[in-house]
Amino acid sequence: MQTNAQANVADSPIESEALKDNQFRVAAVPPGSALLVGDAAVFNVAGGFCATQAKCTHRGGPLSEGKLDGSTVTCPWHGSQYNVCTGAVLRGPATERVKTYRVIVEGEIGRVEKD
Repeated sequence: MQTNAQANVADSPIESEALKDNQFRVAAVPPGSALLVGDAAVFNVAGGFCATQAKCTHRGGPLSEGKLDGSTVTCPWHGSQYNVCTGAVLRGPATERVKTYRVIVEGEIGRVEKD
């Protein structure tokens, strides 16, 4: 899986505009990858975007750094697995689901909404 450390990459005049803490550039998250956006992890699942809390509910591992296989992310610390679209625990040691957030895409910019 690819991970992208920065969402604010200035490649063109349009991309030089500052993003808000909950926004990201769609191009920064290619299919099968994840990006840390504020305190959320954004995942590109086959061209669609899902977002969860950034930290594993087991011991706080960084989910945006985990391996994404389809809609399943594996925490890099202890191997807990979650469905990134529903938040469900698929494999422990975690027992508590992760919070999920809605992702809105407008043109080339995406944003994570935490209602």
